[in-house]
Amino acid sequence: MEKVSLEQMKQQHAGQWLAFLVTEETPTGELLGQLLAHHSDRRELHRQLREKGVDQVYVTFAGPAVKPGYAVIL
Repeated sequence: MEKVSLEQMKQQHAGQWLAFLVTEETPTGELLGQLLAHHSDRRELHRQLREKGVDQVYVTFAGPAVKPGYAVIL
């Protein structure tokens, strides 16, 4: 299967949760691999991964952590 970059998948699936299998890291730090699943609901993504028997995968959100117009105080 063809390797894709995590950044490409984040752009393609903006606003969704991604399950990405990292198979390679370039010298510049770019992550390459394959997208196993994506969904707008994190719980649904994890349900799909459990259904497929996937237990080692990088899960990340492809979008801003805070919606535009909102602020976060830590």
